[in-house]
Parts: sequence; C-alpha cells; structure tokens
Amino acid sequence: MIKKLLNKKRSRNQILKLTDDVSSVLRKIIITLVILLVFSQAALQNNAVRHWLTGVDQWEGTRLN
Repeated sequence: MIKKLLNKKRSRNQILKLTDDVSSVLRKIIITLVILLVFSQAALQNNAVRHWLTGVDQWEGTRLN
C-alpha cells in the first residue's frame, strides 16, 4: 500500500498541498512541545513539585561515599 502511494505520480499542486499539511502538523507539534517545556520548567521552580518529581534535592550536600 505504501509503495503504491510512493509510486503514484502527483501533480505539483498535490505535492505542495501535502508539504503544507505536513509542515502545519510539525509546527503544531513543535509549539506544543515548547509550551510543555515552559510549563515543566515553571513547575520545577516549586519546591513541592520538585520534591514529588525528583529525589535529587534529598541528596544535596550528602556525601555518597
């Protein structure tokens, strides 16, 4: 099925529409990931959230050996 889609000859307008659709989806994915990054970094500024997400703060200043 994929081979049929790849081998099918497309007009220039179809290819342009396909690339526009793909770039639109990629743009939405990138924007969503950036928003999630900002929210996660903001959440890690809160001590309660940081303690819940990671245990690294518990080991700060403690010798491991």
